[in-house]
Amino acid sequence: MLTLALLASPLALADGPNLWVEAVTQHPQKGKNLTEALAWVDGNITGPLGYFVFAYLASDGYREIYGGPTLKPLPWLELGVGMGRENEGDHRRHSAHFSADGDIGSIAGYFEDGASGPSHKVFLNYWLTHSVGIGLMDEDAGRGPRVVYRLGEKANLWGAVLHDRLNGGTRSVMAVNYQF
Repeated sequence: MLTLALLASPLALADGPNLWVEAVTQHPQKGKNLTEALAWVDGNITGPLGYFVFAYLASDGYREIYGGPTLKPLPWLELGVGMGRENEGDHRRHSAHFSADGDIGSIAGYFEDGASGPSHKVFLNYWLTHSVGIGLMDEDAGRGPRVVYRLGEKANLWGAVLHDRLNGGTRSVMAVNYQF
């Protein structure tokens, strides 16, 4: 349903839509597990201008969707801002994101705010081989090492072990993503 909503967006009709989906499971050392589904559609409008739409659904009932313009001032750098809705509080949500990709590594992150409060996630990755990458991840709940394994040209399996800022414990995160 999440993917269909993104594909039905009028923006998906613009030049070169790109879609990826990701399934994530988080396991705190003690406590309730959280499963998440994310979907992202983006594409080029003209020159360095583009668009994106992001949707998120969590097993705890939280969900959000937002989108907006992107700018690629350099071939390896993308910046974007978005506005949308969430299912909490006054329902407003807004975001900013960046992505810098090179042959041997990348860094990407997003920063959100709205009724449910601020949120962020930043990934730093260095490719050891064509298939294996190592790096760091920082998000609201924690920070720690991250490993990525390419499952072909369009899919990745990744995991991280994060020091949980909220309770001082350890949180493991595993995900698989696929680009259509």
